[in-house]
Order: sequence, then structure tokens, then C-alpha cells
Amino acid sequence: MKHFNTILLTTLLLLGMGFPLFSQVNPIRSVVEIPTTDTINIKLSENRLIIENLPKDDILEIYNIMGVKVFTRRVKEGTNEYILNLPKGFYILKIGKYTKKIALN
Repeated sequence: MKHFNTILLTTLLLLGMGFPLFSQVNPIRSVVEIPTTDTINIKLSENRLIIENLPKDDILEIYNIMGVKVFTRRVKEGTNEYILNLPKGFYILKIGKYTKKIALN
């Protein structure tokens, strides 16, 4: 019990002097996607990109794995198909706040 009282007294003294006992850490924020009927669907078949359920007109941006933008196009709401003339490889597709990794074979 004496050990506990010593720790408690030390803690209270440190708090009284303004010493932080714990470093302030930003909380981890997780993003949870809730599937709805309005979820954007991306389908890729060879060089054909099909975007389904796009809620509004937006800008499609595609980046290579080095982060360089290699493709930009305005896309229309609803379901549309676009031809990609990009070399085989891995890419990051971005439409507004939506992002997806894709692989062109």
C-alpha cells in the first residue's frame, strides 16, 4: 500500500507542476464504407473502363504507382464506358473522393 501511495503522490505532484503524464496523440480515425445502392462500381476489362452508379459529373484522374498523373477526363453521372490507352501496370484511379487501385493486363 505504501508503494501505491508513493506513486499516487508523485503523480499528483507532477500534475500540479504542469508536467504531462501522457503525450498527446492524435486519435486514429478509421473510415468505414457503408455499401448502398449508390456505391460507385468500377469494372475493368483489358483497356475498357466501366464506371457504374456515378452520382454526379466529376473528373477521373489516373496515377501511376510513382504518383504521376497519367490520365485525366471529365466523366458523366450514371454508367459510362471509357477506353484507356495506357501501358500494362498498376494504377490508382480517383474520382472526386473515391479512389481505387486497378491493374491493366
